[in-house]
Amino acid sequence: MLHGGEDLTQLSYLNEPSILHDLDYRYKQDLVYTRAGPVLIAVNPFKKLSSAYAPEVAQAFRSGHCQDPHVFLVADKAFRAMQGDKVNQSMVISGESGAGKTETTKIAMQYLATLAGGGGMEHQVLQTNPILEAFGNAKTLRNNNSSRFGKLIDIHFDNSGRIIGAHIETYLLEKSRVVHQAQGERNYHVFYQMCAGASREEREQLALETADKFQYLKRGDCTSIQGVDDAKDFVQMKQAMTAIGISPEDQHQVFRTLAAVLWLGNISFTE
Repeated sequence: MLHGGEDLTQLSYLNEPSILHDLDYRYKQDLVYTRAGPVLIAVNPFKKLSSAYAPEVAQAFRSGHCQDPHVFLVADKAFRAMQGDKVNQSMVISGESGAGKTETTKIAMQYLATLAGGGGMEHQVLQTNPILEAFGNAKTLRNNNSSRFGKLIDIHFDNSGRIIGAHIETYLLEKSRVVHQAQGERNYHVFYQMCAGASREEREQLALETADKFQYLKRGDCTSIQGVDDAKDFVQMKQAMTAIGISPEDQHQVFRTLAAVLWLGNISFTE
């Protein structure tokens, strides 16, 4: 197999040039997933491939009719093994910045929700994504939605295979980004979302200005992302907070803290 093989272990010549050629050949056909034995390789397409994740595609994997390399297949096998063997399963999603880890994680979680949904808890689990991205993701030179932290997501199922809860542990947050960003990069999304999407009442209560008025938000000379609506994302993030049970009062306290951080950044000291 010299062109477009879906499993790299089946290549005629297993070396770096042949592997790169195979991945490039498939990538140009929008086939972003390739097997390497039990490992799934995903090449970030940097564009929407909605047809690859359509409901009918998910149904094909659920029914077992499709065995093509896909994150759906990995998630499906893990779920079936958990049900069949009654043993915990793990999916490790790794890669360098911009590889697509955040999106792959969301896609896997969405597929598991279709397999194990029905109790309503799956909606709450999925609603954690906008919150984690708002508080832990930022624009970098290589990626407009780069995760600046690691996370371990435990999804819990009952004996019938339904999602009954989840536990998310985060670590290694890039705290220095709050006070300094490289040229062309942004602080964490939530600050820009709040400045753009807060209501008039919220703006008055928090004394909010536009993002370009805060030192902590303009040090990278980049306060917006092309194609991203920070105001809309703020509304979605607040809806997600409500969906997982964070009260309006607690949300307000969170935003007060964020606003305080921004105003602290505007303090200057003189001798």
